[in-house]
Amino acid sequence: MANEEIAESHGDSDPLADKHVTDSIPGTEATPTQTNNVNDNDLVNHGVDEKAKGDVDGSRNSNEPQTPAPVYSVFSSKMRIYIVLMTVFGTLFSPFSAFIYITALTPIAESYHRSLGEINFTVTIYQVMQAIAPLFFGDLSDQLGRRPVYMITFTIYIAANIGLALQHNYAALMVLRALQSTGSSGTVAIGSAVMAYITTSAERGGFITAVQASVMFAPALAPVLGGILTQYLGWRATFWFLVIGAGIFLTIYVPFVPETARNIVDNGSIPPPRLNASLTNSHWPKAHNLESQTDDPLRPSQRNVGILMLFMSLFVMVNYCVLVPLQEVMRKQYHFNDLQVGLCYIPFSIGSIVGSVVVGKSLNWNYARVAKSIGMSVDRKVGEDLRKFPIERARLDLMWPWIGLAVAMTIAWGWVVDSGANLAAPLVVLFFAGAAVSGPTSILTTLLTDLYPMNPGRVSSSFNLTRALMSGAGTAVVQYVIDAWGYGYTYLFLGLLLLVFSPCVLIVRKWGPKWREERYRRYERADGRAASI
Repeated sequence: MANEEIAESHGDSDPLADKHVTDSIPGTEATPTQTNNVNDNDLVNHGVDEKAKGDVDGSRNSNEPQTPAPVYSVFSSKMRIYIVLMTVFGTLFSPFSAFIYITALTPIAESYHRSLGEINFTVTIYQVMQAIAPLFFGDLSDQLGRRPVYMITFTIYIAANIGLALQHNYAALMVLRALQSTGSSGTVAIGSAVMAYITTSAERGGFITAVQASVMFAPALAPVLGGILTQYLGWRATFWFLVIGAGIFLTIYVPFVPETARNIVDNGSIPPPRLNASLTNSHWPKAHNLESQTDDPLRPSQRNVGILMLFMSLFVMVNYCVLVPLQEVMRKQYHFNDLQVGLCYIPFSIGSIVGSVVVGKSLNWNYARVAKSIGMSVDRKVGEDLRKFPIERARLDLMWPWIGLAVAMTIAWGWVVDSGANLAAPLVVLFFAGAAVSGPTSILTTLLTDLYPMNPGRVSSSFNLTRALMSGAGTAVVQYVIDAWGYGYTYLFLGLLLLVFSPCVLIVRKWGPKWREERYRRYERADGRAASI
């Protein structure tokens, strides 16, 4: 194993050639880090002296022309920040549409003369479509490009919101909520994919958690705005507000945001076709020397990913089981109106944002720490090799404090509500519950992107499928369980459920690298057989 290469998950280097070059350095012998694809940066990073570097240059020049290593993304720092901001803006619509609606559940139930449990099914259908739609749109965005899919989904979204503002019966409400979710749900999957294509693994944690923070910010702002609109203009005004917001997004996005799908523009240096073009294409960067990119050989159905998706879907389900009944808790126990109910969601969202920021910094720090411990340098422009890098260790070691916090806050929430404590108590619990759910979600999203850098849209869609289906099931039954068991025992059960499934993290941390390597070798053998035919 000492002479094995560290091959990046989407690279195509020749390990034997790399070893030959490394062995030609006088006075050195191949080590796991030195057998990496050798170039000038590698020699400096691994501490080889200038004389040895010259010898390598000489031997390499005599055999083949030198070419500079392609940067991971040619977009400037300012353009990347702009892309991130627009991605965050687009990602907001899916959770925003969910939470601006929650504060209006009771008024809608009264308007349609339906029970709260029946109106909760409109929340469930929204989450079901959140699970299904990204499977199509996430994969389509990987193949067709981000820009066309954004325009398709937002057109559907705007039409659904207009319909919701005008409809007058329960059946139409159900159908249009499904259509609204179809239009908005792809934005989260596409957002993670965009972050994967413009950032290297060393800096990816901070960027992806910026997207996740926007998702967690929605539960703070949306219920407040929903409460204000419902209180003073009626619940239909919430849908007109979403129409206006989506229109503003498209007005800014369509002319100015460039295409980022890697199979369309590679690292940003290939001009896109007309369908994917924006006004900024007149200033498209010149093409850099590129290595061909191959499809990621990994599939989201593998063992390590499936185990993590199951565990994280439980996290999200428990989160929804707290937030959906929250509006009814505040109305009954504290006699709050629509606006006051909306304000009660703010502590949860502030906690979520704090958790995302802390995790973003921790992910980048821990990645650098693990890389240093194995003698690997961190390159934020070209990117690092991940095949032999313990990426599971770098990401999952941060999970345990958040898991402990989530279990404690879930159990505490039920008993605090049952006891009828002072308002400060549930608000404090909500703050820490928000931090507890955002941390693990950001960690897993980053890890999935690391494992599948060439197909992030499909992977994110698969994650959306599992978490949305489980969340939909949870919200459909949670009110009935609360009515039967009470808040204390309901949330005690949910907290213990998280605790029972927490060893999933240990399983993936221990056996994940082995499973990942087995897949690489299996696909290499398949590629070899295909090449010999």
